[in-house]
Amino acid sequence: MLKKYKLALATTLAFVAGTAGLAAAHPRIGPEDKQAMHEDKKAERLARFDANRDGKLDKTEKEAAHAAHAAAKFALLDKNRDGKLTLDEFTAGMKHGARHGRRGRFQGRH
Repeated sequence: MLKKYKLALATTLAFVAGTAGLAAAHPRIGPEDKQAMHEDKKAERLARFDANRDGKLDKTEKEAAHAAHAAAKFALLDKNRDGKLTLDEFTAGMKHGARHGRRGRFQGRH
């Protein structure tokens, strides 16, 4: 009986220590950190299409960004890579988007 108690105690202690170690290794991200990460991502996206490096997107750069996004979305939907979207491919893509919070609309994040 004492061996079972020691085994249960040792298992519990190992579990608690492992959980504490895991929590320390993966600290929670606060709202300020999330906002900073979001701003960094926006700056990266802007830099990707800001051809003249003025920190702004002009009409041509914006159109290039939209074209790149549309091409990427098309490539995701075109499952057989024939350069054409069948109704099945399009419908499957809309269902996939709906499952990910986009309500089936053909749009991405801006």
